[in-house]
Amino acid sequence: MADGPQDFLSQLTSPDRTLDVRPRTEPAVVLLSRACDADLDAVQGLLVGAGIRTARLNADEVADTGLTVDPQRRAARLHGRWLTPTVTWIRHFSPTAIEGTGDPARTAFLRESWQAAAVSLAGVSGTSLLASAPAPLAQLDFARRHGVAVPRTLVTTEPHRAFTEFGCPRLVVKAAHRHFVEPEPGRLRGIFPVVVEQHTPSTGLGPPVIVQEYVEHEAELRVYYVAGQLYAFRIDKGSAAALWLAPDTVGVSPVPPPPSVAEATTRLATAMSLHYGAFDFLLRAGTPVFLEVNPDGDWRWAERKSHTTPVTAAVSAMLATLHRTAPDRQAPPPPPGTPTANTHETPPAGTTPSPGATKANPAAGP
Repeated sequence: MADGPQDFLSQLTSPDRTLDVRPRTEPAVVLLSRACDADLDAVQGLLVGAGIRTARLNADEVADTGLTVDPQRRAARLHGRWLTPTVTWIRHFSPTAIEGTGDPARTAFLRESWQAAAVSLAGVSGTSLLASAPAPLAQLDFARRHGVAVPRTLVTTEPHRAFTEFGCPRLVVKAAHRHFVEPEPGRLRGIFPVVVEQHTPSTGLGPPVIVQEYVEHEAELRVYYVAGQLYAFRIDKGSAAALWLAPDTVGVSPVPPPPSVAEATTRLATAMSLHYGAFDFLLRAGTPVFLEVNPDGDWRWAERKSHTTPVTAAVSAMLATLHRTAPDRQAPPPPPGTPTANTHETPPAGTTPSPGATKANPAAGP
């Protein structure tokens, strides 16, 4: 039996003959840092290999970057594509890395605006990992209140006064903020910890610095906390600044974290609501002494020296899990004609925790 003209034209209004090919936003992991961040390069490679879309925004490349953040749709247009940020991690995204305009006022406005935009981008994300933790003295107070030993510490403009306050022969002097300053974009100047002997001449008043008693110890440990997993490395170095000034002389060995260190790390990470943190401890007569935690601390240097990759794998697995469990992963379609990318997710390769990893108390993770 032949179809009539009416049957032919009715196909245009038939729901089962309609294919919706409008571009839609794609869920993505958004990483904010700077172009030289090799740690995120490795993580991004694993995520992409697993079929998880990623987007990268580097502070030193914003001059060529278009960005729109739509809080109502909880979506963002980055590098010409609309996406739904499932996880946003702000690591080394520093305004000081942004090239200036030649005009001090315009440069200040430009840098402050990008810093605000980064926070806005994190605000529309399902989960935000910010490069923030309590200030150094607040960290030590956290540790003290949670039963973890810490060195006696001052913030002072007169470091030598600490010899009298502490009654010890040696002090450690550290920057009160970061170990680097960036007087011009891309040029980092180091200001690293130093050990000061009591007979060293005083330099008088200076900028506020952290001064701590020197703690005699049998071992120094760097412990990475990654969503409840712990990865510890023993650090052997000849001076406080050797990690930066003489890296070839530094020994790094993966070790199982002692139970007391594992418990202290988990307790502090929980108290500070951290998904990720690089913790520094000294072992004094078997007792862990907490020094600091860096919420954006690098890990590839320790992996390269120890010929391992457990932290890279664990960070990738953490971001993949947060991505897959993010609420509202599909936003309304973007304006017509907007390019998007299609992805098919598979379990991330290489993201299984290493056999030597220590699982923290599941109830302790954020």
